[in-house]
Amino acid sequence: MKEQKKYKIFGLLIYYILRVLSRTYKVEKISAEGVMDENAVYVSWHNKIVPITVILDKLKKKAALASASKDGELISVPLEKFGYKVVRGSSGRDGVKGLLKMVKFLKEGYIVGTPVDGPKGPVYKVKPGMLFLAQKSGKKLVPIGAASKNKWVFEKTWDKIELPKPFSKIVCILGDPISIGPDENLEVVALKLEKILLELDRQAESKLN
Repeated sequence: MKEQKKYKIFGLLIYYILRVLSRTYKVEKISAEGVMDENAVYVSWHNKIVPITVILDKLKKKAALASASKDGELISVPLEKFGYKVVRGSSGRDGVKGLLKMVKFLKEGYIVGTPVDGPKGPVYKVKPGMLFLAQKSGKKLVPIGAASKNKWVFEKTWDKIELPKPFSKIVCILGDPISIGPDENLEVVALKLEKILLELDRQAESKLN
């Protein structure tokens, strides 16, 4: 219990730091018309979670999947404060309970999502959970790339997570929505998505200057 309380306190601290920093950022969003508000499954890399959380802040109906681990407790608190409905569970295909709850939110008109290489990697390797969710719900998958002009990079974390510095420019690019057919091989889709996400990050980086 003490451990859980400690993580909640740290989570609150993270939220207040992000809330203050987010007010200083210069944000550019690039997306196909209507994509930002689409009832769909939004996916990105784990190390881009901070700028993307800032980008999606204004959306009213949003839900995210967070790990059931202590690390998940750390991230779920700031997400909830940013207005997300947070579902605790695995991002793998075996996290059935979490995925079923996410389906419920999709049916209620929410946008849902989580980093596809989280919660602990390998970095830039897509796990099947969100693909499975999009396939079974019939909703589209929306890939998101992001880049920050000036940022801190936490080299000791598994994904080298990024935190934009105060007054940094942030560019976020929403790629074309992807439909996943009921019989499509998710391993093949995962490989395609990895290339798309890396390319969107590259495009976002190129627009920082």
